[in-house]
Amino acid sequence: MATSKIEIIKRAASATGNGGLVSIDDNAEIARLTSEHYEAIVEEYLTQHGWKFARRSAACQLTTITPELPWTQVWRKPVLLLSLQYAATAEGQRVDAEERDTPQGPGIAVNCDQTSLNAVGTYRVAEDRWPGDFAMAVQHRMEAIFLSSIAEQRSEAESREKLAEAKLQRARVRDQRASTASDPGEWDLAAARNRRGAWDNRAYR
Repeated sequence: MATSKIEIIKRAASATGNGGLVSIDDNAEIARLTSEHYEAIVEEYLTQHGWKFARRSAACQLTTITPELPWTQVWRKPVLLLSLQYAATAEGQRVDAEERDTPQGPGIAVNCDQTSLNAVGTYRVAEDRWPGDFAMAVQHRMEAIFLSSIAEQRSEAESREKLAEAKLQRARVRDQRASTASDPGEWDLAAARNRRGAWDNRAYR
């Protein structure tokens, strides 16, 4: 289900009697509530489960910070990383790591000197990578916020929250059943499927 933030908000607004939006800024109250709640909901949902579609491996940047023992290096945490699963060398060897706040921003401390480091975990992936049920869960949650804050329809807002949880649970079940790419860099399932298709095509050449 290819989608975007604006499409999710437009559908949520339309479903709660606030339709006709071309952009989020067309309605000041919708824009305010979206700014206050949308990213927090997305982060909450993405970090509730080890979603395969959101799993990535990204390179970290070494900082000049000298940590206390037993840590020997501090690397800058990738910007879109929400939850660290583990840190690994470029060759794929796992190393002991700890997330921490530093004067240079969020970091990852390791207890061995490395020339490169990858952070494997859950990332804030773009909406066009979300499964349909996950996108619908976010939409229903935004509907609940619009109903509660704009229309003051508390009971209907609670119903939309239940719909959101049902969609999220369905997304979890489907995610658990999905196959996993073997290479962390290929844990973007769409990319893995495209690459597999390329292999299949080469097999018939």
